[in-house]
Amino acid sequence: MNEKPKYTLRALILYFLKLGTIGFGGPVALVGYMYKDLVENKKWISDEEYKEGLALAQLAPGPLAAQLGIYIGYVHYNIVGATLAGFAFIAPSFFMVLILGIIYQAYGGLLWIQSVFFMELVLPLLESSL
Repeated sequence: MNEKPKYTLRALILYFLKLGTIGFGGPVALVGYMYKDLVENKKWISDEEYKEGLALAQLAPGPLAAQLGIYIGYVHYNIVGATLAGFAFIAPSFFMVLILGIIYQAYGGLLWIQSVFFMELVLPLLESSL
């Protein structure tokens, strides 16, 4: 952890903004993307640092992928890196839910909006019964 990072804090923040925005597949998939991108492809952190962060994230209660992202921010950029990486990873989801809530509040009486939210509830039930 004492060596000079191979990436800037800005690059790390942009990576987590992108992952938080378009990452898909749940926490295990996001953790896999982080390994492939940051350890194998970009080589920003070592395999050992990644595994240590993953172990710590699994021990703590809460969102696995977000906690690992926070740890990765901490590896070379300490508290500032951890804080900014965490916000960058979580902010896109927060704003998506906020916007959906505003849309539902404004147009919830319309049939097409009710259908969108209803299908989110019904599709998993239909898939599990097949």
